[in-house]
Amino acid sequence: MSDTAATRLRRRHRSRLWATLKALIRTRVTTGLIVILPIYVTWFVIKFVFSMMRDASQWVVLALLETKWFQSWIWRIETPPDETVNIEGFLSEHPGLDWGLALFSVLLTIIVLYIIGLFAANIFGRRILALVDHVVDRVPMVKTIYRGIKQVLSSFTGDQTQSFRRAALVPFPQEKMRCVGFITNIFNDSITGEELCSVFIATTPNPTTGYLQVIRRKDITELDWSVEDAIRTVMSGGILKPDFLTIVPNKDLPADRPSGVGPINLTPPAKADDEPPGEE
Repeated sequence: MSDTAATRLRRRHRSRLWATLKALIRTRVTTGLIVILPIYVTWFVIKFVFSMMRDASQWVVLALLETKWFQSWIWRIETPPDETVNIEGFLSEHPGLDWGLALFSVLLTIIVLYIIGLFAANIFGRRILALVDHVVDRVPMVKTIYRGIKQVLSSFTGDQTQSFRRAALVPFPQEKMRCVGFITNIFNDSITGEELCSVFIATTPNPTTGYLQVIRRKDITELDWSVEDAIRTVMSGGILKPDFLTIVPNKDLPADRPSGVGPINLTPPAKADDEPPGEE
């Protein structure tokens, strides 16, 4: 074998070895990233929420600790008149108290949020919140941000999800395509008596907006998904979905259909008690 042929063979061997090594490194790095990234994101979110809840109340706790009354009667710290112990310096000398202070601040924030929730649940609180909404709606740019955030957060509360009776796949925007929708009501056609559904079709990635369709119940695919699973599917663009999924409509389901698909007996939602008429 000539020197030129041997040189080309060695170069080809080195090139193949380098390509294999790069593919191996890329595969292992990708696998490591898939393992670490969810852990890191989860830790980051928990840290962010913890820090936000801590900072919301820690300033109140620190202000209380700086008072002469608290240091004298609660902590029993003897200080000269008109003087107090510097809390930041005191905490730096006792590192374990930082965690205790942070946990107490988070607990205080949770208690305050609970009290606000109780306040918002009664009639007086609802009227105050309605007044706040009315005032905010008159501020040009603030109302857009306020409404958007409130709609997104409200979509995950029980009051909003109670109106979603069941998840379903709806033929939209054409017969051969399916969209995730939420059955909001079951009723009969006023002329034919055929069973109809009002379905809210949520958009991705914001499930608070979408389309309202009235469809024959037999033409949709009812699925035994929870509302949370369906919302998670919409927001993730289909990346996260429940295990059971079929696009066979109700009318074409076999007699021995699985328990997770098909129509079930859904009664119309209960109507709220009539409120007393307000004064003119």
